[in-house]
Amino acid sequence: MYMLLDVNITEKSFGSKSLMNDVRFSVNDGEKIGLIGRNGVGKSTLLRILSGEDTDFTGELQARRGAVVVATNQEYADVGDKTVMQYILGGLPEYLKLSKILNEYPAKMGSNLKMIETYSEALERFSAKDFHFVEGKVAEELKNFGMGGYESRAFASLSGGQKRLTEVVKIMHASADLAVIDEPTNFMDYVAKAQFIEWLKLAPEAVVIITHDRDVLGEVDRIIEIKDGASVAFKGNYADYLAQNAVKTSTGMNEFEVTQRKIANLKKQVAYARSKKAGWSGTADKKNPFVVMEERALREIAKLSEVEKPSFWIDKDSVANLNYKDAGRYGKYKARNVRIGLKDSGGQSRRTIFKVSDLSLGYSAPLFSGLSFELNEGEVMEIRGRNGAGKSTLIKALLSATAFASSATKGRSGKLVQPRTASPAPVGTGRSRFSLGLPPSETSLWTNSRRAESEYTYSSVRATVVPTAKTFLPVVFA
Repeated sequence: MYMLLDVNITEKSFGSKSLMNDVRFSVNDGEKIGLIGRNGVGKSTLLRILSGEDTDFTGELQARRGAVVVATNQEYADVGDKTVMQYILGGLPEYLKLSKILNEYPAKMGSNLKMIETYSEALERFSAKDFHFVEGKVAEELKNFGMGGYESRAFASLSGGQKRLTEVVKIMHASADLAVIDEPTNFMDYVAKAQFIEWLKLAPEAVVIITHDRDVLGEVDRIIEIKDGASVAFKGNYADYLAQNAVKTSTGMNEFEVTQRKIANLKKQVAYARSKKAGWSGTADKKNPFVVMEERALREIAKLSEVEKPSFWIDKDSVANLNYKDAGRYGKYKARNVRIGLKDSGGQSRRTIFKVSDLSLGYSAPLFSGLSFELNEGEVMEIRGRNGAGKSTLIKALLSATAFASSATKGRSGKLVQPRTASPAPVGTGRSRFSLGLPPSETSLWTNSRRAESEYTYSSVRATVVPTAKTFLPVVFA
């Protein structure tokens, strides 16, 4: 395996804020690297540096000569009236240049040997990059990502999520040496994500990827963590990283506390020396040994005090696997804004947040039917389904029920009924409302709010709702 790119960033700042000061790693042929770190540490900035978009830094990038790098775009200026297919093909390295030669040269090259040679080289390169059938492959990939038939649509008309998916399709068919990808699965359903992961596993190109998706991070060869302006490499996938990071955290806590104990002992030596040096009655040709002791201890304290208190983050499962002393100390060192639960709540009783029985929900026809489940306090529910299957519709129905519960009598049961208005609203517009089959005085979910312009026209559900909004837990989308 040969090195494709060597990264050495010694300074990257925004104004007075230093973002990176010691980021060093290499990327090898075909290697898959997961780039992780807390929000705001500069992961996306680093990707822009790797792609060549950001050159305002101190350091050096050394890429193998002729290496082709592609990256997902974050901004979409000057796309004009390009279709989705045109946008993707235009983003494939060499495609437009080679296509132009193959389309134009046959009519004008005649017996011009130089043009014939250029045409032959272009044809060979076009075939090597498998561009002859790329349009059909792109159309099929769009279909896999829930965008079947979108290839002829104007790229500018797509939603933000659809543009991100289009970027991923472009990367997958770029045939580059290095692909730089930022959060590819954020807008994918589980089928599209499985398709992307399969590509990642088999892709011959090297990939550097930012993602919070553990399924994706489970397929990488190495984890690079950006922390405190520097990079730390961990061999293996995310599970390997968690295990290695837990060991590193335990070692770091021990080393820091040993240093603090040394400082405490040295301070005692200073206090002892100061209490004795005034009473020393030695001769003038010898230096007061208690002064020597004090000075030596102060020098060591100054050196040891340069060691800063470490800041760690490890996941909840890894905390649980620490020995009881390390788990107890971890709270003093964990990175801010990270909540780690160490107490076992298995023996506590849990209230029911939602209980849904035989749910059917949709517009003029149901998106799904016969759905039954309950969600208890402290649980996390994952909703999995293809785009358009009704996941957001279900969440809106549940949130409507909670809005009622926050002002209704505790434990009230209600049935979601069909509203009188019949103009359907697209899923995800945020303009839909539900009313509950209760007495008229209790059917309003939003006091003094006007009736929505459009509402769902097909819904029936029996729901028991606990009206304590602060106990509601997030729902994880697939």
